Order: sequence, then C-alpha cells, then structure tokens
Amino acid sequence: MVGVVVAWWERKPGKRAQWVLDPLVGVGPLRFGMCPDEVKAALGGVANSVSRVARSGSSWERYGDVGVTAIHGLGMLLVAVAIDAMSGPLVRFGDVELIARVPSEVRADIDALARQEGVGVRMNWSGDPEVAAWGLSMGATQAWELSAEGHVQRTDRVISEAPLVAPRIGRGSIRD
Repeated sequence: MVGVVVAWWERKPGKRAQWVLDPLVGVGPLRFGMCPDEVKAALGGVANSVSRVARSGSSWERYGDVGVTAIHGLGMLLVAVAIDAMSGPLVRFGDVELIARVPSEVRADIDALARQEGVGVRMNWSGDPEVAAWGLSMGATQAWELSAEGHVQRTDRVISEAPLVAPRIGRGSIRD
C-alpha cells in the first residue's frame, strides 16, 4: 500500500492485516530493537507517517496507512508498538483476539489465558488489564462509523486497542 491512504472505514475486519504477538519480542513483522528504517521496511515501506521527538530523545512515528504507532526509546530503537483499534492490524495472542473487540470480552479472555499460563494480570491506569509478562496493556477507544449519508460519526460503542512493549518497559507499569 505504498503511497495509498486507506481510511479506517475502508479497512473492514476481513481486510485488516492479521498479526501475532510474540511477548516482549515483537508483534507481526516488527521486532523490538529495530531502528526507524527497519520498522518502515518491515511495514512495506509505508510513506504516510507523522513523527514527533521528545526532549528525552525518544520519539514516535504514526503510520496512518497501517494503523500502527512505533515508539522509539533512546538510541532510536523500537521499544513499543501501539495498535489502533479502528485501522490497525488485528492482533492475536494464543487464542485471544486483542484488537477491535468489546473490552469486557477481551478482559475475560486475557484473565483466562493468564490463569492458564500462571501469569499475573493487574489493572493499568485506565482500569484495563495489563500483563507485564507479555508486555501487554489493554485500552479502549470510542468506535466510529459512517452514517447512511456518508458522514463520520461516533457510536455508543467502545472497542479494544493495545500498546505492546519491549522487556525493559514490560517490567514496570507499562503506561506510567
């Protein structure tokens, strides 16, 4: 999709990329520790991006065509990936679909998988499940849709989204 902007309403679940979370290693084609050029190449050379650099030297780059934000720490190495609920890839961990679902259903599935694997689940700052052993912190966002007239409008629903992080972030509170 180089050079083609795809709006979220054109990216239905069946048309969205399917990625797998490899806890504390990466997600989909992205691996923690990649430099920005490697991230861009792994995403197929996407051209549509917006970036910001913080005073600390960390930065983020939002790839709108893919629905992914890459967060780079010191040394410009990938330390986290935020997946957009409306336009990002659908991410699976084990049998659990993490993205664009009803948050309470994702929470129940995460709790069950965590019990099965013997890892702890805590709540992050927004009250959503967080599993440091997997580098996973769930969130929720307002769902949007197109009206019958073709206008963008908010719905009464919220859907799940997630930042996924590298090990050094995964040991502390992911969203602090």
